[in-house]
Amino acid sequence: MATIEVGIRIDTTTGVAFFGLEAVNKRLAAGLKIRELRPGALLASKVDEGEDKGMVTIGGCQILVVFEGD
Repeated sequence: MATIEVGIRIDTTTGVAFFGLEAVNKRLAAGLKIRELRPGALLASKVDEGEDKGMVTIGGCQILVVFEGD
């Protein structure tokens, strides 16, 4: 059973980028079926603001696509 991560990355410099969609479409075109979608992760990065402060910026998210019979 193959699992592919798909999602979106948002960056103030490079803009919006999607990932994993080509791999999912390739398997769908080959006749495979999606078994389930699972929660993935929040994509975040830490912004250093000094010794005692820290901030996290959200930069996207991902989900897991699980295929049958792969």
